[in-house]
Amino acid sequence: MRERRIEGVFRNIGKRKKAAMFELVQAGERTWYIDNPNIMGIYQFNETDVCMIDTGNGDKSAQAAQEILEAHSWRLAFIINTHSHIDHLGGNKYLMKAWNCPAYETNVENAFANHRRLEASYMFGGYPFRQMKQFFDHPGPIGFQDIEDFTLPHGLEYIDLPGHSFGMIGVKTSDGVWFLGDSVLNQKCLEKYQFGYLVDVEKYLETLDLLETMEGNLFIPAHGDVVKDIRPLARGNRANIEKNIAALLENCGQGKSYDEILKGVYDHYGMKANFIQHAVVGSALRCYLTYLQDRGLLECFFDGNIMKWKS
Repeated sequence: MRERRIEGVFRNIGKRKKAAMFELVQAGERTWYIDNPNIMGIYQFNETDVCMIDTGNGDKSAQAAQEILEAHSWRLAFIINTHSHIDHLGGNKYLMKAWNCPAYETNVENAFANHRRLEASYMFGGYPFRQMKQFFDHPGPIGFQDIEDFTLPHGLEYIDLPGHSFGMIGVKTSDGVWFLGDSVLNQKCLEKYQFGYLVDVEKYLETLDLLETMEGNLFIPAHGDVVKDIRPLARGNRANIEKNIAALLENCGQGKSYDEILKGVYDHYGMKANFIQHAVVGSALRCYLTYLQDRGLLECFFDGNIMKWKS
């Protein structure tokens, strides 16, 4: 069916500026999504009961979703999170409390969601400093459950899409609509975030291969445009990974330290370092280095007590 757009919801909170529009779009007979920079999915089981797929990046997203649910007399039965990054479960605490409902994601993603400091510690490689703790703070044990132990109601299924995170999933509805989390970025995002975050290059490439084989009526990445054919996006994301690999091999040359390589990444892509970007890009860089070493394309060694990498 054709997408049907419904007037969005605005909310004023105290002295804060008016929130961006959160527009409800019908993507299938029972499938909806809330269109904003962090797309949230809704699947309707019957006249009243729905589930959500991801909840945006905070209370503002949750409050907009809450208004939409109330406007349609829908009851939120549970939440599915495609993965545990804060821009996908930032609204969980608000909505889970409002509806007294559980949230489901994979076991490994729940490890990060349930332990507030774990993602920041992973990204930093040790107990995180103040800025890391503030940015990557997770909600903690508020009712997350393992989706592996949950029998999804009729009309929903999920598939593993690791790479961007350890246990990310995609969710398919009975309308043939896929919610794909961060498994792909659209072309605009690829141009802006050329050296995007991931935890496993090999798994990410396997996920892109899988996406090219998936059938559906509509594919909804969490950030960017909704598409009917996911294959061009999958190929574009693979080409971006290959471009990053080629740039890294040239960057490493006859031997550079991790920090020298990271500076080369910043310079090559015209990025300006800050605390959070240093964590995100730096963590992804380590994953690329591992991938290239595993394939014999990079060698690591010590020179004057400094670990270096050479191609």
